[in-house]
Order: sequence, then C-alpha cells, then structure tokens
Amino acid sequence: MSDQHNGAPPPMTEEQFAGYIERRLGIHDEMLAHISREGNQLRLRINERDVSVDLTRFYQAYTRQPAQLDAVVQTLIHVLLDEIPQRDEQDFAALAPRIRPMLKPIDLLATVRERGVPMIAYRELLADLIITYVIDEQRSVAYINEDQLERWGIGIDQLHERALANLRRATADVRFTTVGEGEQRLYIFNSGDGYDATRLLLTDILAEWARSLPGRLVIGIPNRDFLIALSDADSDILRSVAHQIQADAEQRQHGLTNQLFTLAGGVIRTFDWE
Repeated sequence: MSDQHNGAPPPMTEEQFAGYIERRLGIHDEMLAHISREGNQLRLRINERDVSVDLTRFYQAYTRQPAQLDAVVQTLIHVLLDEIPQRDEQDFAALAPRIRPMLKPIDLLATVRERGVPMIAYRELLADLIITYVIDEQRSVAYINEDQLERWGIGIDQLHERALANLRRATADVRFTTVGEGEQRLYIFNSGDGYDATRLLLTDILAEWARSLPGRLVIGIPNRDFLIALSDADSDILRSVAHQIQADAEQRQHGLTNQLFTLAGGVIRTFDWE
C-alpha cells in the first residue's frame, strides 16, 4: 500500500515532480550546475562533464511512496555523481558519523523558500551567516532538512552537538599553516575539504592560537575553504589582511563574509575596530 494513504500529501504530477527536482538540485551549488530541462529529461554539467538523466523512473519511485521523496532525491544525486549510496536515509544512527556543520550566507534560506523545497536545518550565527548541517558524501554534501529531523525524532541542538563533535574529530587529521612570528604570525586553515571556514566553530583551537599571540585574536573567513587568524597588535598587517579578506569574499567561489571575528570569553564575537 502506498504511504499516500497514511496521511502523506497526494503525489505531484510528473511535470510538477520534474520542476521540483530542478529546484531542489539548484540549492546544491557546490555539486551541480543546471543546464536545461525538457519534460522529464534533465541536462546538467557536473565536474566538467555533461550529464543527461531521464526522471521517469524516479517519478515512478516517488508515486509508489510519496513520503520517501527525500530518499528519491538523494538516490538521484548519487546517480548523477556516479556514487554508491553510503547511507540509509531513514537511519540517523547510520548517518550520524558523517554529519558535519557548514557555514553558509543567510541568503540561502531565501533561496530554499523561493524554490519551495523542504527548509534546511540551521542555526543563526553572526554577520548574516548561518550554520547548516550536511551529510558528507564521497564528492559532495547533502543538506539535512527539517523533515528529516522530524522523521529521526531529534532536535537541532542534538544535531549541532553531533555535527560539531564530528568536525572536531575530522580536524585532528587536518594541518593548519603558520607563517611569521610574534605579532606578525598568521594561522591558516586551507585544506580544501569544504569545512575550513566552519572551523571558526572550534573555539578550543582558536583559544590555543590566541594564547600564543599578543593582543586580541582576529579571524577572517572570506570563503568556504579558507580561515585566517592573526593578532590585532600590528594595525598595518591587520588592515592589509582585512582588505584581502574583503576582496576574497567578493571574488572567490563559495564566498562567505568580509566581517572579522574575535574570541571573547571562549565565545565567537564580531571584531570591532577601535
């Protein structure tokens, strides 16, 4: 018996489903670049290769179990990326080790609402940034949404704690770079794993850096794959770095913010110039 008879909404039409998939894939900016759609035929460019997929069988899977829409979408993404699925969509325990936080501009929420897809799970941070939560895949990430949290029976606080613990564990294998000495010293995360800016949330690491520097610790995260920390003791160096952060936030892929941050009482705050 279809889940449709157990309180789930009636199935979308085939055209509605195709349009929904088109909108849903559109929020995965780091994974998929949409080219065109004609009926059920979707054409995309992924990892510098052209891909074409017929959505008919995915629509048929959806009509059999409308409540499994998220699972159908994620299966499609695996097919597009030529990946072997690593998870059971219904099992939080199986997914939990690969859940990570990821910083995103708050504008992403408007994009999700406009596309009419399930709202992503998030927490507000600072400087028009939010913390989203993703399932780390082989070559991509999948945003966790509010519908999934409801099915799993967990809250945003539990999700955040697990994601942060996973990020801290993964960071143990990631090297940061140090340049210079004293008030000229720079600390840099630039591993390219997609979570470098999100390591702003690892305040224990930031506190260790702060103890080695004179003055206040200042942190910049201009884009997803870069975090830089330095002292505010040398105003010339700080202004030079701040200007570069502003340029990178505007010009680099996956830009985040030109706002600077600091650590006060073990808590991330925005940095105010004196």
